[in-house]
Amino acid sequence: MGVTIKDVAKKAGVSIATVSMVVNDKAGHITPKTKRKVLDAIKELDYRPNFTARSLVRKASNTIGLLVPDITNPYFAELAKSLETALNQAGYITFLCNTFEESEREKRYVNELISRAVDGLIICGLTSLETTIFASLKERRIPYLILDNRFSAENFSIHADDFAGGELAAKHLIENGHTKTLFVGSQNHYINIEQRYQGFKSIMDKHKLETNYLDTELTRVGGQKIAETVFKMDITAVFCSNDLIAIGLYDAAAKQKLTIPGDLSIIGYDNITFTSIVKPHLTTIQQPIHMLAEKACYHLLQMIHTPDYFFYKEILPVSLVSRDSVAAQ
Repeated sequence: MGVTIKDVAKKAGVSIATVSMVVNDKAGHITPKTKRKVLDAIKELDYRPNFTARSLVRKASNTIGLLVPDITNPYFAELAKSLETALNQAGYITFLCNTFEESEREKRYVNELISRAVDGLIICGLTSLETTIFASLKERRIPYLILDNRFSAENFSIHADDFAGGELAAKHLIENGHTKTLFVGSQNHYINIEQRYQGFKSIMDKHKLETNYLDTELTRVGGQKIAETVFKMDITAVFCSNDLIAIGLYDAAAKQKLTIPGDLSIIGYDNITFTSIVKPHLTTIQQPIHMLAEKACYHLLQMIHTPDYFFYKEILPVSLVSRDSVAAQ
């Protein structure tokens, strides 16, 4: 049996993804020392990557399918950009599919990507894919990752610690004297949104404080739609399950000449670019977008190049970004 990319990675003491980047001349962000170690290992082992043969034997296309629920959402736009950049550096082309959170569209895209012989799939965010789709991917030995959402225990996933994110928001509000609060969630009851609520509620429960709950769309319009109801509630602070909802509340508050945080304190989630642009700057929970992308690229390439590579799930930390939208009571 000939020398494999796995052999080179072991010899150089680096990951398979790093060797792939060097071989595909995409090693721009790799240190000269690491690149030299890889090149020395290639020379010593006489490794000769045969891309044509690899394509025939493994049916490799050097393409990755990427499914996102809404590319107009700044969070998913930034995540898709980070993923595309990381995959490009490893020598892969990305096929981007915008699913609009529609189950039939998701299934159609997955089947189309399978027919195009992609080397792997990354499914981002709020997926409603049926378990039969995942079973089909496993049967065909197509590596895949679920990113930023836990779909089921049987699937490989990388996600941020949403429960901890909810805890951080609750602690920040309590530290600022807020006892009458509202959590704004999703009308579709997604797992990661539910985790944010459960984390938030757990801290409120520890302090024997009740919190209100409202559902809406995970969009700016969603925030605008519930604004009238929110402003009539006996509360001093709102924790929104994403930044777009929070910005929608900003819009409505301005129209009604209400002040933030004077009349109402608001915390968002994701830390999209607009949070540091709106006035006042929005306090929010930072999602580790670039780390999510890097981890996804690393694990997916490991699965592509190493059939017996085992990966279950990885949970990444979040952090509070304290700005100007929360007032002390």
